[in-house]
Amino acid sequence: MQNRIAIKGQALHSGKMVAVELIPQPVDTGIRFCRVDLPDQPVLPAKPANIIDTTRNIALGTREWRIQTIEHLMAAFHGLGVDNLLVAVDGPEIPLGDGSARFFVEEILRAGLLVQEKPRKVRKITKPVWVTDGKDPRAYLIALPGEGFRVTYCFTSDHKVTGNQFAQYLITPETFLENIAPARTIAFWREIEALRKQGLALGGNMEVAVVVGEDGYLNELRFPDEIVRHKILDILGDLYLLGPLEGEIIAVRSGHKLDLELALKLEECLT
Repeated sequence: MQNRIAIKGQALHSGKMVAVELIPQPVDTGIRFCRVDLPDQPVLPAKPANIIDTTRNIALGTREWRIQTIEHLMAAFHGLGVDNLLVAVDGPEIPLGDGSARFFVEEILRAGLLVQEKPRKVRKITKPVWVTDGKDPRAYLIALPGEGFRVTYCFTSDHKVTGNQFAQYLITPETFLENIAPARTIAFWREIEALRKQGLALGGNMEVAVVVGEDGYLNELRFPDEIVRHKILDILGDLYLLGPLEGEIIAVRSGHKLDLELALKLEECLT
């Protein structure tokens, strides 16, 4: 990026207003997050080992502090090829924006991208690596060698409204901007009240998610298959904890927990 970016917005789960500043960093710095509202302004790199929670979002931190819901912002970095940034946050959560990565993408593109003086290091998947869900044998993630970075996702559901959805994309800045960045998170109407009783989704509304009712969608979709596109968006954000990758990801019924497990397993064997 060429310039600093200041972003303000409401957080999804806490419902509070938070401010984020994206600060360009030197080559080989990577993506780092900082809690500027805390006395010592602690900083952590966006790495798999620093993720402390995968319950409906990805949270980075320690026992003392956290920054949660980083996945949409990380997906924007992944899709646009942004490598070296300090993300300075004045609270425990990233702003929700419009429930997708488009909110962050527009801000980054408005500031402008800068090609740094050293080629970016892309880590190649050289052998099959996979993880499965012990509670749901139908859920798994597979990483395979391949050219570029391709993600295939199969969303399966018994819900009569969503049904099953399938999507596959070779990730480039162009395909990301057009087909993935605008896809919003999913919310089942029957679950929203339960989430709010748990202190979650307090900042949500009908515009920032694909809201699924018992007999139909309760708001207008951006894509007929918006749900599966957002699942790919989440994978892009979660796996960018490893930095730029080359290979192919195949996912069935996976979520943040499996994404992190795959990232941790891949980290041991990436070149």
